Amino acid sequence: MEDTVLVKLYKGEDIPEVNISEVWRYAGYAGIPDLSEEELNRQLRDVIARAEKELTYKVVYLRTERLPIEHDSVELSKLLTDCSEVCMFAATIGLGIDRLIALNEKISPVKALLLQALGAERVEALCDKFCSEIEQEVSKEGKTLTMRFSPGYGDFPLEKQQEFFRILDCNRKIGISLNSSMLMTPSKSVTAVFGVKEGRDDRDRKDWCAHKCSSCPNVNCEYRMKTSHEKE
Repeated sequence: MEDTVLVKLYKGEDIPEVNISEVWRYAGYAGIPDLSEEELNRQLRDVIARAEKELTYKVVYLRTERLPIEHDSVELSKLLTDCSEVCMFAATIGLGIDRLIALNEKISPVKALLLQALGAERVEALCDKFCSEIEQEVSKEGKTLTMRFSPGYGDFPLEKQQEFFRILDCNRKIGISLNSSMLMTPSKSVTAVFGVKEGRDDRDRKDWCAHKCSSCPNVNCEYRMKTSHEKE
């Protein structure tokens, strides 16, 4: 187990290909003008081609025996129960996509919206890549991961972002800054924590990669993927 703040840098080809359905989910058809499907797909292809040159994938993380943050979150405490290790991390895809969003906000609102959605999908793909690497390491010891849990999620206050930034030194290590409203720059950045548990009992596993929405308490989230039960 590591107990030092470390940095991982990824190349674009290290990250899974863009999940188009996820981009559309983040974009939300309700926010897109009445354009043909063909035209929307064309604009999305343009956005992806332009953005991929601007993205930088960086993660800073700490693996330790217990979370070095005091908190009163019942949900987080429950998640980390019986965990032999925790990993807190911050991930970002850089400022390039923020610049593209700002550039297109006035000249092409549709592309600006698609860039926002693409950025959300890409930073989640980066988090999934990082988590999959940690899981591959711990699986050799018969262990598995809990789901990711971020400040602002459930009963874990957004203000705890400050502790992540202090402990991980996010600004100096990977160039993420935090303002007084707890908003991060670059905007497509994530902070989160997950636990490492003994065993491979999938019945107890909250999958951090697929079906994250099924374990989220915010059932009214506009980005939520419906489960088969909710669709009925």
